[in-house]
Amino acid sequence: RLQKLQNLGELTQLRDPRDTQDTLVRWNECCAMFRHDPKETKIDNLITLTGLNTNIYQYQAFGVYWQMITSRELGGGFLADDMGLGKTLSFLAYFVTERQLSVLHREVSKSRYLQDGKHLFEGQSGECPSPSKAGWIACPCSSTSPTSRMAPQPGLRMACVPQGLVGQWWAQWKTHVDITNNELALKIVVDHPATFNNINITIADRLASGETAQNITRMQAEKHIRGKDGNGNDRPKEYHEGYLLLTTKETYPKFAKKFETNGQVRDPKKGGEWKSGTRSCLIFGIGMIDESHEEYFKNKGRAQILTNLPTWNNSVRPFVWGYSGTPFSQTPRGLEGVLWAIEKHSATHDTDFKWEKLDAICKEYDSQIKSNKRDDEAVIQILTAFKPFLGKFMIRRTAETEWFESQSLIKKQPHIHQDVHLKPNETFDALIPAFEAKFDWERDAVLEQLQGKWDNFPDSRRSDIRPTRLGFNVICKTTWRSRILATFPYLFKLVTSDEAADRLTLTTEEVQSLKSAIDKKEFNTPYGKYLRQIVEGSPKCVWLFNFIPQILSQKDVFGNDQKLVILTNFPQVAFLLKLVSVTTSLTPQ
Repeated sequence: RLQKLQNLGELTQLRDPRDTQDTLVRWNECCAMFRHDPKETKIDNLITLTGLNTNIYQYQAFGVYWQMITSRELGGGFLADDMGLGKTLSFLAYFVTERQLSVLHREVSKSRYLQDGKHLFEGQSGECPSPSKAGWIACPCSSTSPTSRMAPQPGLRMACVPQGLVGQWWAQWKTHVDITNNELALKIVVDHPATFNNINITIADRLASGETAQNITRMQAEKHIRGKDGNGNDRPKEYHEGYLLLTTKETYPKFAKKFETNGQVRDPKKGGEWKSGTRSCLIFGIGMIDESHEEYFKNKGRAQILTNLPTWNNSVRPFVWGYSGTPFSQTPRGLEGVLWAIEKHSATHDTDFKWEKLDAICKEYDSQIKSNKRDDEAVIQILTAFKPFLGKFMIRRTAETEWFESQSLIKKQPHIHQDVHLKPNETFDALIPAFEAKFDWERDAVLEQLQGKWDNFPDSRRSDIRPTRLGFNVICKTTWRSRILATFPYLFKLVTSDEAADRLTLTTEEVQSLKSAIDKKEFNTPYGKYLRQIVEGSPKCVWLFNFIPQILSQKDVFGNDQKLVILTNFPQVAFLLKLVSVTTSLTPQ
């Protein structure tokens, strides 16, 4: 039930409370911002954005628009598009668009000061007198433009990602971002020293290192000129909106120390009064963490980086975002880390969406998960209370999401899709649970291990309640015998056989020893001796046995010979399929 909330139609955020039956206010405003005809909704009608080498899809452009309005209304949120929909490119598009907005606002301010007529004066009606620049968003000088209602966000930008994704993110930057545009002056600084140990790193790449003196100097804010008392805010430099710091939770703390000095800072506990402390000349206007679902609790991991973005000697309130294709998996608490950071940095707080309310929902949910009694009404109430948080803070599109005119967001290659529904085996299915129960001691050991980790390592806890039973995913993993027997029910006879020569344990170690035999002797193993009974007793294998001759007589959609790929998590199943493939004259690989 929790997982189903991730696929709510309203999370596309296309609908607005101002909409009538025939209008989509947000879509029209998005199109006005990107200067795109709102009637042109074909999925192949891409959006060109100066600063990007890659055109973006309309749904990505809408996501950028929604992030920009939500950042200014709420202080941040979640972009939770499904895997394959281009979240990294979406963030880079958001980064570039925010930079364009800042540059345009600066041009308008300069024009109004000089009174050169290139832009409208404040309060003056009409359209911008200057021709629009190709690939740029609408000018904010006109009150009819959505950008006129978006204040520019000063400061550096940050993407805090898992260590294993640093290389991938940097490669995406090199592919998609145009660093040659002098107006935007886009630059990446990579704070991950291990990345630069690669022998393939070029001299140009090394200029992006967070350890170079030039990058450290240019990322520093304009420091307050201290008077007698030393009180005052540092200010971000104009070009900072074009700087992206690519960092990790492991490397950022050390990187941030390079920008610290002793001085006067604001005390949040005393209404912002100045006191002695450690100043930071890093000022971030936007902070994002990738794979945000991994940070369950506030002030932990990458979410802690967002919460602790330096604001104690500057006036910039950063927009903070969580990106993840699976925004929450086993608990609503997947939103907690980013939501807490939003609350800390926002000037105002909606009492209906404060962290304390989410925390209470999570505790009730955890209590239901750990309970031995199923209370459907309580679960419905919990999820009903959680649902508004998603509608407020999250945009999510999936492979099933339909764009205008029922268009799929993912352009699939020509293919043939077939669902296969198999009936259970009535002879053995009723016997398997009792057999699996003999191995409850294995699951008890896993639970004991989890409880020990909960007791001894409080910082790694993903729940406030001590585990009293295993979660669904762990149960699936530890009941692996039942999963194999569900596919090959006849194996039940062999695991319970009185004949030692025929008895199987189904363990990986056992099948590895059998696979090491000479090919002909593989058929003398219990798997080989009873292969016919095993196959004929398996609805899935019978279907496969009948399916193989079909694909051998056909070509694929491109006219090539068919290839059969079978995925399995179990070496035992792979061994059986190898024997089956030999009997059908296929060459197993």
